[in-house]
Amino acid sequence: MILNYLKIAWRSIKKNKFFSLLNIFGLSISLGIALLLIGYALYELSYDKFFPKGEHIYRVNMQTTPEYDKEIWVNLPNSVGPAIKEEVPGVVNFTRLVKNDFGTPSSILVGEKTFVEKNVYLADASLFSIFDFQFIEGNKNTVFKDVNSIAISKSRKELLFGDASAIDQLIILNQRDTLKVSAVYEDLPKNSSLDCQMVFNIMDSWMGKNVYWSNASYETYIQIQETADPQTISELSTALIDKHVEKSNQYFTDFYLQPLHKVHLYSKSFREGNSPKNGDIDRVKNLLYLAGLVLLIACINYMNLATAKTTLYAKEVGVNKVLGASKKQLRTRFLMETMLLSGISISIGFILCLVGIPLFNNITGAELSYQHFLSIEILLILLACLMITTLFAGSFPAFYLSSISSLNLMGKGKSRNAALVEPARKGLVVFQFASSIILIISVIIMIQQMKYIADRNIGFNPEKLLAINTISIKTTKSYESLVNGLNQIPGTTAITGTQAIPGLGESGKNIHKSGNSDPAGLPVFTNVANGPVVKTLGLKLLAGRDLPGSLSLGDTVNYVLINEVALAYLGYQKPEDAVGQLLNAESAGKSIIQGVVANFNFKSLKENIGGYYFNRMNVPSEGIRYLMIRFEAEHTQEYLAQVEQAFKTHIPESAFDYTFVDNHVAMQYEAEKRSNQVLISFSILTIGIACLGLLGLAAFTAEQRSKEIGIRKVLGASVFNISNLLTGGYFKLILIAFVIASPIAWYFMNQWLNDFAYRIEIPLWAFVIAAGITLLITALTIGFQTLRAAIANPVDSLRDE
Repeated sequence: MILNYLKIAWRSIKKNKFFSLLNIFGLSISLGIALLLIGYALYELSYDKFFPKGEHIYRVNMQTTPEYDKEIWVNLPNSVGPAIKEEVPGVVNFTRLVKNDFGTPSSILVGEKTFVEKNVYLADASLFSIFDFQFIEGNKNTVFKDVNSIAISKSRKELLFGDASAIDQLIILNQRDTLKVSAVYEDLPKNSSLDCQMVFNIMDSWMGKNVYWSNASYETYIQIQETADPQTISELSTALIDKHVEKSNQYFTDFYLQPLHKVHLYSKSFREGNSPKNGDIDRVKNLLYLAGLVLLIACINYMNLATAKTTLYAKEVGVNKVLGASKKQLRTRFLMETMLLSGISISIGFILCLVGIPLFNNITGAELSYQHFLSIEILLILLACLMITTLFAGSFPAFYLSSISSLNLMGKGKSRNAALVEPARKGLVVFQFASSIILIISVIIMIQQMKYIADRNIGFNPEKLLAINTISIKTTKSYESLVNGLNQIPGTTAITGTQAIPGLGESGKNIHKSGNSDPAGLPVFTNVANGPVVKTLGLKLLAGRDLPGSLSLGDTVNYVLINEVALAYLGYQKPEDAVGQLLNAESAGKSIIQGVVANFNFKSLKENIGGYYFNRMNVPSEGIRYLMIRFEAEHTQEYLAQVEQAFKTHIPESAFDYTFVDNHVAMQYEAEKRSNQVLISFSILTIGIACLGLLGLAAFTAEQRSKEIGIRKVLGASVFNISNLLTGGYFKLILIAFVIASPIAWYFMNQWLNDFAYRIEIPLWAFVIAAGITLLITALTIGFQTLRAAIANPVDSLRDE
């Protein structure tokens, strides 16, 4: 019986080649897109779920005070982990992680070869047991048995030592620390929030030995007992704040536990931690919604065409009913036809998905492989897609046709259900138009917002600004010889050493108003510099002078360059009023305001500008890690080659590491940019799939009304009259869809724009453009079929009457 149904279904598909191919094409493209989106979502949701103890591992985060905008920080003081382990029942173990030199890429020297490594960490030895690292050489119990030991990943072992054993090999880190390899571990999976490539003992450093509750730079993970309650542990951990920190020094108010499997996707609003691989659960949800919308529109296409073809099936179904076919048999027949067509589409869609993986990875920055789509989960999703499309797309035509009496199907009566079909079909078309309009409006607003970000003056000039990592330079003499060498390169216009690239690696301190009127103070980002920064960074000096280029040996003054946020907090009416005044800052020595610069966006435009100052003193608390080089060379790559050559000449024992600051600024929006590219690309494809349905519906409508058109032409109707007759209904539906879609699009895009501290206002012209594009697409989609029907010879359609 099933074989017979399949034969009938195949015969029907072959009989209506145009509509069948249209449905197969639309469904296969939709399924290919949906599979890619679902595969990416599953990959994002899989982060950190492979750790054996993952259900009992939590990251400790903390809530800051209103002075720090009540932010949630993932970096804590280094005392938090030991205190929780010692004083809170139910905690099995803890580990702290901090990037070497607080995230500045490290220079690695092995023998005579140099390398740059961004992912060198300091951590407690418990890291390897909590996360169950798999060791190739050495083991977790003896990994830090000896002082100055380091564990490295398999990929770094192969890079540094090839096939030879790495045990007891020496690695010189930043020309400062000589470390002996004690273990080699398997590379962590790509869907791991941890990205450690090299790890050495935090207890070999002041970072582990000097325990304090002030500076917050350490990610802290704890493993709790299976029976322990995370909420209770959070409350007991929070109680430690009052126990160990004086009220006047409490800049954080609460600790709470974040499950490991939520670290990747649920940390978007947190102040950043060590790993740059932060996901976004909202982005994943949006992609799943888009996948569902793509499939829904493809199913609607099928339903519209299937119900529109009622007259083609009518007599056939009527004969079957007269000959004794039951409703159940007829429904099965139509569902089987849908299943066969869906099965063909799914097979083609799966192939398209595999072919599209490289392009998808390029658009999204994902790291999907063919193996991701050959899993049991994807196979189950394919089966679910087959069932859903069969039931959703095939159920309405199947139940509708099987419920009409044989008299009605033979054309001798009027079906009671027929009056419901046309409104239902129009409703589905309105849904397609509304979805398309929402997507078009969203695409326009996304493009405008990203253009606004790209064009906005951020307050300093990142173009033609090069940052060179100098963390491994050992002596002042070497540093000065490098600066002299760089100054001799044609095109170099300014050089200044800084602690950090703006927005990457500054320290956090507080400044206070005079007279202790505000004990809490204003949190500010601070950046040590060893010379003028205004010209080098392209800042706007509002008053005073730039930082001094040199200081006398006995000078103990801390010269400070503040921004407008700090100026406003200190209460000065004009920038000139602040120049020369003392600044109550958390810095050694007497701090004097040397000048005031205009506000600049050192973070992304999603964040408000905070307090900031550059400072210059003889003995700063933080060191110089970068040389910021302003250049005007015509050929950037040629200039860079000369800079690299100068670096290797003067600092031959260190790896050359550089960053173009404009690239760093662009990277702040990389995740947003890629997310928007995905939504834009697949929104356009979704609109195209909706157009396929309109094309098929228009073709069928023209075919169905061919005799009516012929009669009207014989009676004198013009091509314009015929075209208006066939298309007028669609334009009414577009108007209804526009009225429905506009408030929905406005609401969701306003929510999206609220994530940006600096955003555009939603332009009304975006809605007009969306309506115009929808009208144009509809006209182009159905215009050919309509015009073809309008200019056809009426004799061809009337000769059999």
